[in-house]
Amino acid sequence: MRILSVLLVLQLLIGTAYHAGGQAPLKFRDASITGPQTFAIIMGISKYKFVKPLSYADKDAEMFRDYLKSPGGGNVKDENLYCLLNEKANSSNFWGKGFQWLKAKNLQKGDRLFIYLAGHGDAIDEDQFFFLSYDCNPEGDKNNYLVAGTIQLYNLKKKIAAETTKGVEVFFIMDACRSNELPGGIAGQNFLNNAISEKRVGETIMLATGAGQESLEDVTIGNGHGLFTYYLVDGLAGSAESTIAPDNKISYQEIQNYVNKNVPSVAQQQFKRKQDPYFCCNENTERIISTVDTAYLNRWLKIKIQQSKGPGNSVALSKISGNNNRPYHSTTADTTLLQTYDLFNKAISSNIITGKSSAEYYYETLNTKYAGNPYTLDAKSTLAVEFINLAQDKVNQYLGCQTDQSSKQKQEFYEAGLRLEKAINIIREYDTDYATALMGRMYLLKASGDFGNGGNNGDRSIAFQNAYSALAIDPNGAYIQNKLALLHLENKNKDSAIYYANKATNTAPNWACALTTLALVRQAAQQTNPDKSNNPANKKPIKKNSFGVVVGSGVSKLKPTYIEAGNTTIIGINPKNIVKLDLGIIYQLGIGKNISLRPSALISMEGGELVYQRRAATGTQIILDPVKLKNTSVTMAIPMIIRLSDKNIAPFISLGPSFSYLVSQDAAASKKIPVKKSILSGDAGIGVDIGLAKTKLILSPEIKYTQGLNNIRSDAKNEYTNTLSSLKKQGITFSVYLRGRK
Repeated sequence: MRILSVLLVLQLLIGTAYHAGGQAPLKFRDASITGPQTFAIIMGISKYKFVKPLSYADKDAEMFRDYLKSPGGGNVKDENLYCLLNEKANSSNFWGKGFQWLKAKNLQKGDRLFIYLAGHGDAIDEDQFFFLSYDCNPEGDKNNYLVAGTIQLYNLKKKIAAETTKGVEVFFIMDACRSNELPGGIAGQNFLNNAISEKRVGETIMLATGAGQESLEDVTIGNGHGLFTYYLVDGLAGSAESTIAPDNKISYQEIQNYVNKNVPSVAQQQFKRKQDPYFCCNENTERIISTVDTAYLNRWLKIKIQQSKGPGNSVALSKISGNNNRPYHSTTADTTLLQTYDLFNKAISSNIITGKSSAEYYYETLNTKYAGNPYTLDAKSTLAVEFINLAQDKVNQYLGCQTDQSSKQKQEFYEAGLRLEKAINIIREYDTDYATALMGRMYLLKASGDFGNGGNNGDRSIAFQNAYSALAIDPNGAYIQNKLALLHLENKNKDSAIYYANKATNTAPNWACALTTLALVRQAAQQTNPDKSNNPANKKPIKKNSFGVVVGSGVSKLKPTYIEAGNTTIIGINPKNIVKLDLGIIYQLGIGKNISLRPSALISMEGGELVYQRRAATGTQIILDPVKLKNTSVTMAIPMIIRLSDKNIAPFISLGPSFSYLVSQDAAASKKIPVKKSILSGDAGIGVDIGLAKTKLILSPEIKYTQGLNNIRSDAKNEYTNTLSSLKKQGITFSVYLRGRK
């Protein structure tokens, strides 16, 4: 009997070890290794759930991973590589587990971190740029990237900055822009690469293309790869080494020269396309990127010869690397710990996330008994990822208009929001940026709960509180503007429903769901007031074409982006508000029932200053060096006016570009901070048309927000401009228009 008992226990332990091995616990930095180590976060996606698939992005990621595992790449161990491919490469795994993994590695000065991304990339504008994860679902409109499941690269840059500040060498490599058929179009590709290169935070950057170009992939490249990644790995393996003075080392300059020599020429000769990779920056010229292992290089060159005979002659780099990495298994973990961890993973595999005998239940058991243990930490992040994925599925249903507004479905959305809130509380412990990025989605889902009669979540006012909390996070988010339109429609607030439905369609004009909501809201409004809508006596149409004048004043603010520069005492820049005055003429041109153009010509006078902070030559005293900015410019604006009513008093929304030409600038300021003569801006405003009684005049007060592009001249090179990477202007103006009418 005793022998039988021992055998049963042994069998249980073997089974537990087997299941636990499928989901390895979090492993901390190997403290037994002295000196710098190399780590990598790698993501490659060819099979997308909602957007156009790619062919070889996943194979490129595998090839780069296998290169790092090879002798030339440094024999990087599996435990120092975090690799996500295809369906595993969603944003929750990248942020929710990837940066918990990175935190456990405790990167130190002298370490190397490679971040490699292969797949789709796109942008809303130059400040909002993304790598598209597996489950990204924009539903045809770039605005939906805010909640569609993406890698917000601005937040990734903040992570990189935290590492480079510690002295970690970070290499950011991205082979994206493989298609311009995404919602952002060609403009999105331009924004993407420009933003990545301009917002550098100390990392070495290697991008597959220049701005506005497409990154090529084809079956004839290697055994099927992206053109950039293939020649990058080819060069790092040893092909990039200089033949003039070979030293078995590949420097940054050598790999840059090799890739820049081969990629553009192959793209042009073989595909009749233009592809110019982007490398940054010049101070990295002598930095050694890889060491050439002669035996490995010879085997790699033989593979290249095989591949040149045509597709199908594939040999994985891992086959030639000689790396014998093995998965991590713990042999010292407590038996009860392993059993509970195994039950947790079984619940995850069976999709039993909450409730009795669920993943959440087993995680809470682990956390109670084994808080801080690597197995518990892995279960913690895994549970958070599952909660995020469930929530993202609901958000994607909403973006795709796959909602029936039933009480059951709305309750499911609300509960998904509650689970997402739990995930946010978990994530916030080690990644506040990602936790904050999820808040808009959480409030959206909680605003979708069943708040009607007999609902489980209280009064509908709670739904509105959640919705307006989301709006405070993303004021320009069509996803929450559309939700507010639906809530107001349910609450029979027709005017508010129309207001938010119009905002959603203006923000995301290609999003079918927003257009559907607008149609529903308009239909409901007509059914409520059929007589008024058809009675011409109730309408006082405003003349569509008319001249007028405008006067306005407001406050502008410069947004300088400070960068450290050598040989200067400048340590910071603070802007002061700019008071402005506008005078001009307008012309109202009707192009539709409630849509018109309102071109204007303005004389704008502004005054303000930038205050440079200098450190004194001795001591710690800070000296203020103000630069006064006074200028006069001529501004041409062509806003589109969308009236929200046919009545005599009608609110409107204005959206459109404006072009300013500098007429004069303060002489002293122009020597220090020369700005561009011309600059393009974007304007958005709200106002109201008021037909003045017993006159043929219309008075239109308007509050307008303006956002400009970088205003620094590219040829400006002095102490003041060298500490500025960009100088943008934004402002709020209150204007009053007066024009004629019938």
